[in-house]
Amino acid sequence: MAYSNYRIQQLENNAQTVYWFRMVRYVFYLYGFLAFVFWFLNCLEMDLYRFNFLFIGPYKILHNFYRVEGVAVDFSLAIIGTIALIIGGLIDFICNVIYNGLLDQIDREEERLEKKKIRKKRVQPVNPNVYVQQGVNSQVQPINENPFEESKLLFIIQPHVNRIKKKETDIELTFQEVELWRQRVNKKLIENVSYSKPIQKGYYRKNLFLMYRDFNYVDDFLYYIKPTVDSIVIEFKKYGVLVSYNYVFSSITKLENLEKELDMMDTILSLNFQNEFIVTNRFKVTYDNKPIQKYTMKFKGEYNLSKNLSIVNRQPLYSLKEVKKQGDIQQ
Repeated sequence: MAYSNYRIQQLENNAQTVYWFRMVRYVFYLYGFLAFVFWFLNCLEMDLYRFNFLFIGPYKILHNFYRVEGVAVDFSLAIIGTIALIIGGLIDFICNVIYNGLLDQIDREEERLEKKKIRKKRVQPVNPNVYVQQGVNSQVQPINENPFEESKLLFIIQPHVNRIKKKETDIELTFQEVELWRQRVNKKLIENVSYSKPIQKGYYRKNLFLMYRDFNYVDDFLYYIKPTVDSIVIEFKKYGVLVSYNYVFSSITKLENLEKELDMMDTILSLNFQNEFIVTNRFKVTYDNKPIQKYTMKFKGEYNLSKNLSIVNRQPLYSLKEVKKQGDIQQ
């Protein structure tokens, strides 16, 4: 298990190295562009002697194969520019192939690790207190479930990653790069919320979810989750990546409804209320029954949360706001 995690970490490091090495292509693109500019200026018979140092090396190498005697126009710089652009394109192509290959290896390694965990569970004695939810990729803990038990807290989070643009010419992250950074953010999230000891944690449609035995843990969880994600935002800014989040909270009593509830929460995530604690009506009803309430709910509106367009399933959603001691609502 330790070796597998180390292997995945090494693959991610290699992918990151290839990602940064791919930036070398811009050096060749710039060099090729300059070569064409200076070739054009040279055709206009402008004095460019002071810039000879930029091209003297490639110029001498080229003239071992290309002769300019008897030629009306010297195409040496144009040829050098073309070669530089081709090299830049080859670097981009090769790095993309390697980068995508490493991402595929990471996916296969994580899939192999997950299958290994499943095989281990299969050989263990059956425990009637262990609940297995079909269709949800989760780490399952023993649960004593009964229909009259207090509600459980359910939380799902979706990170968004974008390159921090320092100038207009900065290029957006590719789909593969976005997935790689999302994986790194999710792993950091899992590391940082391990203290809370959820009874279930895992991914639902690539979004991390956590479930806690006692809904009353909600105030403590909210107290810690905000600075936790803020610290991750600050950490990834160092890499030039801006991280933002969508959050949804809900509650459930019967675990057989877990996948259905997560499916609805996933729909709420798609509404893209970034950096707001969005809660379901089920959460609000449960929270309103708490004797001490540190948060209040701001009505966001009613939304159709059914993924079947022929079915209208309008439900109210709320934004969770902390109440200051003075009675003011903190944004």
